[in-house]
Amino acid sequence: MRFFPLTTIGAVSLLALAGCGGSGTTTPTQSFADVDAVATVLQAQYTDANGDLLAGIAAASGTDINSSANATYSGYVAGDVGGDILVGTLSVEADFGARTTNSTATGFFHETDGAYAGTLSGVGVISPSAPAGVPQVSASLTGNLTLGGVDTATDLALDGNFIPNGGDPTGAIAGTADGTFGAALFSGNFAAEN
Repeated sequence: MRFFPLTTIGAVSLLALAGCGGSGTTTPTQSFADVDAVATVLQAQYTDANGDLLAGIAAASGTDINSSANATYSGYVAGDVGGDILVGTLSVEADFGARTTNSTATGFFHETDGAYAGTLSGVGVISPSAPAGVPQVSASLTGNLTLGGVDTATDLALDGNFIPNGGDPTGAIAGTADGTFGAALFSGNFAAEN
């Protein structure tokens, strides 16, 4: 089952941070709760717990994808790993002319283990004329995530669709994220907006 659990404490923390404002020069320390809360809200705008588009939300048309300008999408990828959630920030650079993507995921937090160092990266393909039920964008990300000097080989496959966001017919992408985290299975979702 794929899901982003909404962490109430994280949402409250984000509200508190948002209220700080001012001209401070320090960056607030992020935590699993902070990142998980924001990822949950973003993902829930587009897909259900299984990564399927919500009722009333349609994938972008092939015509819109073919006429889109290159864009960079920012968001999150998260999934269940042995009963705990692993969540990180995601960046997807879409080259609509070449029909390719370059993606990176970093800043990972594990629900119980804390922050992991390391970056996952990889390329993908854009399929404007994909029929319903077939992903319009597919990408593979690989790399090592490190905690306490121990590397964990991580491989994720992202499969999703371009989705209208505001006035942009390809303003967001969202879908499933499946793979492995060491010997454990990773089952989750991703969502990002430009």
